[in-house]
Amino acid sequence: MRLKNALGRGLPLMLLGASLACSACTDGGSSGPGPSGNGEKNVVKGKATDTAGKPLAGVEVVADNQVLYDSNVVGVTGADGTYRLELGQAATTWNASARLKRDFNGRSYTFELHPSNATPFAGNEGAVRDFSWKLTGAKPEGGAYGSGVYFNLTDYVDPADPDQALQREHVELTLTPVGTLVDGSAGTPVTGRGTNTPDGFGFPDLPLGRYSVTGRYAPPGQAVRPLVVRVQGQDTYAESVTADFKPIIDGGDGPYRVDVELKFP
Repeated sequence: MRLKNALGRGLPLMLLGASLACSACTDGGSSGPGPSGNGEKNVVKGKATDTAGKPLAGVEVVADNQVLYDSNVVGVTGADGTYRLELGQAATTWNASARLKRDFNGRSYTFELHPSNATPFAGNEGAVRDFSWKLTGAKPEGGAYGSGVYFNLTDYVDPADPDQALQREHVELTLTPVGTLVDGSAGTPVTGRGTNTPDGFGFPDLPLGRYSVTGRYAPPGQAVRPLVVRVQGQDTYAESVTADFKPIIDGGDGPYRVDVELKFP
C-alpha cells in the first residue's frame, strides 16, 4: 500500500515530463531509428505501412497510459512512415494504437491500423510497434477492418406463390466496385449470399469502396429470378443501385456500412 501511494504522488510529475517530451516528437519522428531497431527505455517507436507495404505518412499514433485516464502521448508518422514517442519516466504500462484518415468520394473516413503486437508494454522497457493498413480481416480486439453491406427483403411472401414465405438466405447479391477502393487499388466483384451477424444480415467484412449492388432470388432447385434494389431510405427501386459507405452514427469515425432493401419487380 505504501508503494502504491508513493507511485501515485510521483506520477503527475512523471507524466508532465512525458507531455513535454511528446512536443518534440509529433513531427513523425523521422530522425529516429526505424522499426527494425531494438526497443528503447521509455520510448515506443515503429513504422506504419499501407496495404501495399509502402510507408504511410500522417498516421496518428497514440500511446495510451493504462493507469491514468486521458494521459496519452500522441504523435504522427513522418514521410518515411516512422514515429517515435517519448513516454517519460512514469512506471506504468502503455498500449499503442494508430489510425489513418482518408477522403474518398467526397466523404472522410477513419481507419484503425493493424498492430504488429497488440499487447500492452511497460514504459520503462519501451517497445517497437509497427502498424499496417488492412481493408479486411479480423481485429485483435474483435470485429473486422472491413465495412458491412446488409440487406432485407421487403416482400414477405413469394408473389408467384403467396403460400410460400420468402427467405433472405436465398438472396444472392453481386457487389461490383465502381472505381478504385479507398486505398487506390482495383477492387474485385463479390457475389454471394449473406450471413447473420450481430450487426445485420449480409456481408460484414468488405473493403471500403463505392459499389454497384444487384440482387436475385435463387432458392436451391428453383428458377433464379431478378430482384430490384434500393439504398435504405430512398424512394425508388431499380435493377441496380450505386452506394457509398456511411458511419453508423452521423459524423462518427466508423464502423461504416451500407443498408439496402430488395423486392420482386
